[in-house]
Amino acid sequence: MLSERAATVLNVLVDEYLQSATPVASDEIARSLDQKISSATVRNTMAQLTEDGYISRPHVSSGGVPSDMGYRYYVESLPETPQLPMELRESVDRDLAQTEPDIGAWSKRCAAILSKLTENLAIVTAPRAQFPRLKRIQLVFLQESTALLVLVLEEARLLRKLLPFGSRVDQAQLDLAASRLNDSLGGLNRSQMQSNRLELNPLEEQVKEGSVSLMRDAETTEGQEHYTDGLRLLLSQPEFSRGELARNLVQLVEERVLLEKVLNGAPESENPAVFIGSENRDEFLNPFGVILCQYGVPQGVSGTICVIGPKRMGYVAAIGGVRHLSAFMSQMVDGIQSKSTE
Repeated sequence: MLSERAATVLNVLVDEYLQSATPVASDEIARSLDQKISSATVRNTMAQLTEDGYISRPHVSSGGVPSDMGYRYYVESLPETPQLPMELRESVDRDLAQTEPDIGAWSKRCAAILSKLTENLAIVTAPRAQFPRLKRIQLVFLQESTALLVLVLEEARLLRKLLPFGSRVDQAQLDLAASRLNDSLGGLNRSQMQSNRLELNPLEEQVKEGSVSLMRDAETTEGQEHYTDGLRLLLSQPEFSRGELARNLVQLVEERVLLEKVLNGAPESENPAVFIGSENRDEFLNPFGVILCQYGVPQGVSGTICVIGPKRMGYVAAIGGVRHLSAFMSQMVDGIQSKSTE
C-alpha cells in the first residue's frame, strides 16, 4: 500500500507522462505540486517507487516512466465511474441521433466517435447471440436452378447464401418451401433446427441443410461482424509510429484477426474492463492498453466496444467513452429485441 505522498507523486508522474510521452523529472513533479513537496523529497519518493516497481528509470538521474503496475495504480485511483463531461456526452448523443436507425450503422458510427474521442483504435462488434435463433427463412429466385437463401435472425441480423438446386425451381415453389420450414423452425437455434425431425421433400431438405450451415457459421468468432476506426490515429502515437509492432498491428487489422486476440478472455460485464500491458492474455497486446465493455444482454444478444491504445492513453476519456457508447448500444439492442417480440 502506497503512502499518501507516494500515491500523489505517482499519479502526478503518470498525468505528466500521458501528456508528454517523455520521462518525468522530479522538478517537474514538484512544480506541478506548487512546491508542496520539495524536489529532494520527490526524488527520494521516486527512488522508492522505482524500487517497489511502480516506475522505471534508465538511471538514477533520469526521469521516471510508469510501469504496468504504476498505470494500474493510477487507473484504480480514478473516480469509480469515470464519465465524459456533460457537454461532450450531449454532443455524442446528437451525433448518434442523426445516424441511420440501423444496428450496423450505429456500430460503425460508435467506432468512429470512440476513435475520435480517444485518438486511438476503436473496435465495435455488431450485436449477436451466442446461440442465434432463426426468425424466418426467405428464398429469392435468381435463375432456373439457383436461389438466394436469406436467414433473418431474432437478433436483427441477416445471413445470405447462394443455393444451387439440381433441378428447375420457381418462386412459387420457393415460397411454399420457406413457409413450411418457417412454421417448423422459426424460433429455434442451430442445434434445435438440426435435430428437428420433419418429413421434407428434396428441395425443403436442401434449404434446411443450407440454413443449418449458415447458422453454424453465425456461431463462430471468425464470422463476427465488426467495425474498426482510428488505426492511423493509433499509429501516429510515438510508441507505434514505426517498427515491427506497427507493421504487425496493420497486418492483424487487415486480416481481421485482431478481434480474436482482444476478446480472448474478456469478461462478460456491463462495466468497462481495463487491461494494461502484461495484463493482456495475448502476448502481442503486452505493449498496449485495452479497454472493453460488453453491451446488450449478457448470455443473450450482445456485442463489445473496445479501445486499443498505448499504455500511455487518456484513461478517463477512454473509459468514459466506452461506458457511454456501451449504454447507448444496449438501449438500441433492447429496443430491437422488444420490437422482435411484438
